[in-house]
Amino acid sequence: MQNPTTGLKRVLGNLGVLLGGRAVNAPFSLLHTALAIRLLGGYGFGLIAMMYAFARTLGDVVDFQSWQVVLHYGLGPLTRKDTRAFHRILGFTLALDALSGLAGCIIGVTTSLCAMHLLGWPQSIHFIGAAYMLSVMFMTTATATGILRVLNRYDLISVQSTSATIVRLIGTLLLYTLHGTFIEMAAVWFLAEAVAWSLLYGFAWRELHQHGLTQNFWRNARSTIPDILSGKIRREFPGIWHFAITNNANSTLALAFGHVGTLIVGAMLGPASAGYYRIASQLAAGVAKPVTLIQTTLYPEMARMWQERTPGRLYKLSAQIALLAGAFGTILLIIALFAGKPLLTLIMGAASTHALPVMLWLLAAEIVTVWGLPLEPILFTTHKASAAILARSLQVAFFLPCLVLTIHWDGLNGVGPATLCSIIMLIALQLVFVLRTMTPDGTPTSQAEPAIGEPSVSS
Repeated sequence: MQNPTTGLKRVLGNLGVLLGGRAVNAPFSLLHTALAIRLLGGYGFGLIAMMYAFARTLGDVVDFQSWQVVLHYGLGPLTRKDTRAFHRILGFTLALDALSGLAGCIIGVTTSLCAMHLLGWPQSIHFIGAAYMLSVMFMTTATATGILRVLNRYDLISVQSTSATIVRLIGTLLLYTLHGTFIEMAAVWFLAEAVAWSLLYGFAWRELHQHGLTQNFWRNARSTIPDILSGKIRREFPGIWHFAITNNANSTLALAFGHVGTLIVGAMLGPASAGYYRIASQLAAGVAKPVTLIQTTLYPEMARMWQERTPGRLYKLSAQIALLAGAFGTILLIIALFAGKPLLTLIMGAASTHALPVMLWLLAAEIVTVWGLPLEPILFTTHKASAAILARSLQVAFFLPCLVLTIHWDGLNGVGPATLCSIIMLIALQLVFVLRTMTPDGTPTSQAEPAIGEPSVSS
């Protein structure tokens, strides 16, 4: 058994690697945003933000978050050196990624051509918007992400995470110099997604090859496709469909606080307000990102502890992460309260007054999220996905109508209070569900269940 401090060290070590990428990503992202606003104006940048938000929303809705399937079902076979089973898990997730990407493209193009008025898009971007929806195919990168995480190559994820931003920055610099057009800016954002997708899958394949995991890969992966249709894959890996679907449902519900916000603001208040909201949410998320990245490094460690049947260590690690993340996040919020206005003014100029109030509200919501970071991973790791889904469902049922009402009452400034209240509600619900999963001695009530990814034994 590992030393009790090993899990925390590995989580923080991987976090440090990811932060290296964010240190580059954040200033580059702000720079290309500032240049794009000066080139296209608030209205034009808002249209770009709305197109990207719709594409990203579709990508996330149809995405099965299959990187979590790779972790939970692939870690066991990989540890046992059962290469064939590991390949079959990857074949399953690749099939999900391909189908979800295709479905997202079809929905996006159809909506753009037939119902763009519902999105608040002007007629001038009728065909541009439809063409941009093809970028959804490049937003399904979950399998490659799962491979790099299960092989503990967070350094490569960190490098890849900056690629889209670097492409956007280089493209925006060129367009700013050459007085580029809206269509050319949309093409730059499309290219950024394609480059990021190619780089991530290239890294994943290289790592598989270096670990001796590419031999017979395609043969084993292809054999999964007919087995998905026949139901054999479900019998071989019990619960895999349920796990994939619940993760997809949970990520879809979580969208209400990301790109869906941009869509609703744009539809109700217009592209300029959507652009202001995008910048405010980008800055708020950027401030909290150094802490929220902990969650991505926490999942693999929790999966290991659950498979080793050491729930005490799992809960101890969660408490340590919550305290560290919460304290650090609160310090970041205090700093942002003083630095937010000068930063917005630098990016947006006089228009910063529109985005500052909502940014401060969103910052507060991000910090509340930080304090509850380990709660949702605990629910998924301990086989309580239904509780996580219920918490998200109740939150969305409260948030969406509340958001529409507050925007109607107070315009863009109404977004912040609705977001903060709903986040507080979510964290409270998740905490209640986590406490209910534990017995009086602090162990999960489902401790006797078989580890995820291992076949259960019939009685």
